[in-house]
Formats: sequence, structure tokens, C-alpha cells
Amino acid sequence: MTTLRHPLLSLVLLVFLVPAALGQNRTLGISERVYKVMGEAQDLIDAQDYAAARETLTQALERDGSGYERAQLLNMLGYTWYESDRLDLARSAYREALTLEDLPDSMLISLHLTLGQIHLVDEQYAEAEKLLRRLLQFENQDTPNNRVLLAASLLGQERYGDALAPLRSAIGETEESGETPRENWLSMLSSVYYELDDLASMRDVIEKLVLLYPREQYLMNLAALHGQLGDEEKQLALAEALLDDQRITQPSQLTMLVNLFLGAGLPYKAARLLERELEGGRLERSVTNLELLSQAWYMSADIDRAVAPLGEAARNADSGELYLRLARLHMDAHRWNEAERAAEAALTKGGLREEGQAWLLRGMADVSLEQFAEARRSFARAAEHESTARYAQQWRAFVDVEEARVNATSN
Repeated sequence: MTTLRHPLLSLVLLVFLVPAALGQNRTLGISERVYKVMGEAQDLIDAQDYAAARETLTQALERDGSGYERAQLLNMLGYTWYESDRLDLARSAYREALTLEDLPDSMLISLHLTLGQIHLVDEQYAEAEKLLRRLLQFENQDTPNNRVLLAASLLGQERYGDALAPLRSAIGETEESGETPRENWLSMLSSVYYELDDLASMRDVIEKLVLLYPREQYLMNLAALHGQLGDEEKQLALAEALLDDQRITQPSQLTMLVNLFLGAGLPYKAARLLERELEGGRLERSVTNLELLSQAWYMSADIDRAVAPLGEAARNADSGELYLRLARLHMDAHRWNEAERAAEAALTKGGLREEGQAWLLRGMADVSLEQFAEARRSFARAAEHESTARYAQQWRAFVDVEEARVNATSN
């Protein structure tokens, strides 16, 4: 979980390791000997010499001591294991501390919170839930922070409905106190609503994120949600505002906006944006992007501008499929020579799903060019393929009629 990484856990643990805390612990029945050991261990921890700190603490644990003294030593030992990325041994130390009797609530609270977070970091969500539920039962521990940790343990178990109540109450209580809810809390809540397929509530949360933490990704998510909920007017208004403010810079965001324009029936805007970003270098001239640009220009009824990017994409593609599409574009524009060359390039490059289509298109271009012998050869090849055999026979019959007409006209 992104909210429960190393720094947050370290802060929680260090509350019980600073010298000031040691002074307070002395008044709770820690002997001079144990107090001295803890001070030495703390110095070694501050120097990040965790192995030496463990040796000091382990030797002290081999001697007799009260349950509270042992709990304090195990607390520090667990911390050294955590800092050494040995979560298994850290858990063992804290769990052993929890078995000790006559611990004050302050120590029990610390151990439940720390161990709960370690289980979260280690993705042992069910165990984290048990510890965090016990933590909430202590006096003054049913706090927004601790409820969010509980929600995180439920999210890890994909119990999204159960996570909703503690998360919403944590955010609501924070707002009622006049404070701003944390960004990661709101982000977590939006994720819960997404998993529950409650897009309307998710949009409400994203709108709050946009107001409090106006990041481009939240704005893009909000625009997408407007579209999914059928509010195209808001979607387009937000998308265009983002574009005008030059707040969209990432390739994924730019292509998302292109697709928003296409989905809203604004292919010209999509084409202009995509063309500008390809020329400016913020978008890669990949086969996918060039193919998308060609599609946008075609949907804008500008076949001439659709040809160049599709040709570039076809040259870089692994198969001849895009050459086949290029041949169709040329056919639509009555550019028969170009259509014939594109169909031939498709056949040469190969890898076609339906080779017969390429032969058929080439033959059609040959007919328009009055190259009847070539057309017959192309239609004969097209007839060898089941998907185009019937059309090829029809075109072969048409070739005879068309050739006779041309000959009659020329005579």
C-alpha cells in the first residue's frame, strides 16, 4: 500500500525509541541496567548499526526482567529487524512482546499499531485487520488515522464494501473538525467506489480531489468519468480547458484526450491535437499513433490528410495489413495507381489475415486503369481464397464487359 511504506512505520516506531521516551519509561519501572542497555541500543540504531544493536538487546533479553522491560527491549529489537528488511523477524519480536503480561495500555497501543502496519506492509491483510480492530477498542484510539489503516487491511482482502464505512467516517470526521482530508484517503475512497461500480460517488470524490489537490491526473479522471456517466458537455468542457491551459503533458494523458475527442464525435480536434503532439515530439511516431491520426483525419472526411500517416505506419508495421487499408483509402479517392501499388505492397510484405482481399483490391484498381490482363490475373488469385472467391468471379465477368465497352468506344 502506498500509504504504509517504510517512512510512516518508522515514525510510529521512533516515538518509543527517542531518549525522551526512555526517560519516561524509567518512571514506569525500568531498572537502571535495562535503561542503560536501551540507551546503548538507541545510539547504535541512530548510527544504523542494527546488527550491533540486536546483539546488545539480545544479550539483555537473556537476563531476567519484568514483562514491561522485556516488551521495551523487544520493541527495539523488532525495529532493528524492520530496518534490516526482515519483516518476519520483526513480526516475531513484536508478537512476543504482545504475549507479555501487565503491559500498560500505552505499550499495548504501540505494539498493536506497529504490528498492524507491518502486516500491511507485508500484505498479510487478515492479520492486520485483527490487530487494528483490537487497536480501535482502546480508549481514544478510534481515530480517523487508525480507521483508514483498518480500511486498508480490508481493501487488501478485496472487501470493498466493508472498507467503505471506516474510510468515509475517517474523512467525514476530519472535515467536521475543520481539517482537510488527506489526499491518499480520498484517493483510496475513489478506488473503493470504482471497485463497487459506483461511478457517481467516485466522481463526487474526484471532484473533491480536484478542488483540494488539483493534479492533472485527477482532472483527466474526472473528464473520463463525466463521459462514462453520459455528461458529455462537462467532459468536453473540462478536456478543452485542460488543453487550453497546457496542463496535459504526459503521453498517456494526451492520447486519452485524443480518444475523448474521437468518442465525442470531434475527430477534427482529435486529429489536430494528435498531429501537433507528434510533430512536437511529445508523442512517439509509433505505428499505433500514426494509425490513430489517419483514422481521425478519415473520420473528419479528409482522406488526403489520412493517407500520409497511414503510409508511414504501413512502412513500419510488421505485416501488410495497413498497406491493405491504405489501398482502400486510395480507392475511395479514385487514385487507382496508388491503390494498385499499396495492394502490391501489402502482398509483398505479407502476414495478411485475408490475402484474397489484397488480390481483389489490386484487380479492381487494374480494371479502373483499363489494365484488363492484369486484372484477370489478380481476380484469378483472389478466387483461390474462400472469402473472396464469389466476388472475384463477379469481377472477372465484369472485366469482360468493361473491356468490350472500352474497345467499342475506342473503335
